[in-house]
Amino acid sequence: MRKHKALLVRIGVVVLLMAVYQVVYTRFFLEKDLQQHSPIINLVRKVVDEHAEIVYVGESSNLTFRVDDLDKRRISEFVAEYYPSIKTRDITKEACHAGVYYQLLRNIPATSSVKTVVVTMNLRSFDAGWIYSNLETALQKSLVLLKDHPALYNRLMLSFKGYDIKSDAERERQFRDHLKSDKFLPEGSFSYRSAADWDYDLAMTGKKNAAGEYDKALTELACHYVKSYAFQIDTLHNPRILDFDRIVELAKSRNWNLVFNLLPENVTMLDSLVGDELLGMVKASRDVLVKRYSKNNVLVVDNLEKVSLEEFVDTNWTTEHYAEFGRKVVAHGVAQALKRFYPAAYHQPSFTTGKTTEFFNDGEGKTPWGQQQTLTTDQHFSGKYSSAIGRDEQYGLTFESSVRRLPDSLKVVHVELMLFQIAEVPDARLVIEVSGRKVEKHWMPVAINGLTDKTGTWQKIQYDCKLPRDFDEADLVKIFVYNPTAAMLYADDIRIRFEK
Repeated sequence: MRKHKALLVRIGVVVLLMAVYQVVYTRFFLEKDLQQHSPIINLVRKVVDEHAEIVYVGESSNLTFRVDDLDKRRISEFVAEYYPSIKTRDITKEACHAGVYYQLLRNIPATSSVKTVVVTMNLRSFDAGWIYSNLETALQKSLVLLKDHPALYNRLMLSFKGYDIKSDAERERQFRDHLKSDKFLPEGSFSYRSAADWDYDLAMTGKKNAAGEYDKALTELACHYVKSYAFQIDTLHNPRILDFDRIVELAKSRNWNLVFNLLPENVTMLDSLVGDELLGMVKASRDVLVKRYSKNNVLVVDNLEKVSLEEFVDTNWTTEHYAEFGRKVVAHGVAQALKRFYPAAYHQPSFTTGKTTEFFNDGEGKTPWGQQQTLTTDQHFSGKYSSAIGRDEQYGLTFESSVRRLPDSLKVVHVELMLFQIAEVPDARLVIEVSGRKVEKHWMPVAINGLTDKTGTWQKIQYDCKLPRDFDEADLVKIFVYNPTAAMLYADDIRIRFEK
């Protein structure tokens, strides 16, 4: 009996000590460890602190842009334009997948302002290459302290490497094994039994260029498409399915509206390099996901085939990175789905998802042209801001667009803006610049004092410029005011219109 009591006392002491250690660690050491090992938690805290109602969760697809994009904002920011009265924020971390999203979303307090969650659904994240990526060890390590266990227990797991930790060689071996062992079903429906067989045959056969010659780069790209998309989703064992299922259950427990944003893939490139059989497999995977998750209070936005070939930033690899119009198309799909939850708050934004010839910037910072840092309250024609040009900022607010985003066969550009000059600046110019790999650079300046001689007041200046004959072959067009002097100029309400 005494031994039994002594054992209970010892157990009680251990439990008490562990409770004390838990309190001490949580109060004095946890935050430092979070900032060192799991700084990803700050992304969650930010949306909570800013009282976001809609949270967009994604990876690099959300924030990647092309250098010639006029509007370089994120997909989530374009979504927010459709619902200006609702605070929309994002949690974005490169290379993440649904397993990471779940842990981040779980760390949003149940008492937060969040009511709707949009989660990126990347088809490639279901394939063996991503599941066994060599980035996985670092991702899993960053999540240990965020898991639903006592903080001290999580710290011990981190110290003793109690997470999925493997060498790059081990993960590569797992990936290769699955390419071989994951057989396509049912038998006889495909030309190959596995992705490994398909990859090998394609590598041996090779792809040919326009001249009919073996093309190593095209062959490698075609093989990569096979390794990335030649799979069938096993809904019982695929870890991504399990991750998305957990997100559904979490959203249900929190009473969140839930949207899965199935991202566009470069189906045009995939079809041209590999063919209908792989394209059919990709569409079948899409159908599995849409059918599985389109129920109850969950919406699946099927953007798989919505983005055209020219809107993919990376044409020599399989990524979900889109240029401006591509990101806008994805955002449009998400925004339409959100109408189900916010019909009265929907607002048609000013931007377009197609080619246009007219552009306007009122200098208030809402239209993201280049040289935003020149905006100042020192002078303004409308609103509160204008672009200050001179001294350390020789280039004013700059219109910059890919020529491919404009209609074909344009002949003239009309530029109109409001200008304020304290004194005449003979060296100041309004500049139209056209450049590209296939054309010589065209620098077409016109003297400001040839357009207006007024000082000390706002004046409208207008200029019509004939575009060069090779404009359609150019890559980029820029329009801006240039002032290399210390005398200040101010530009506001810039309007640009292209004509055929």
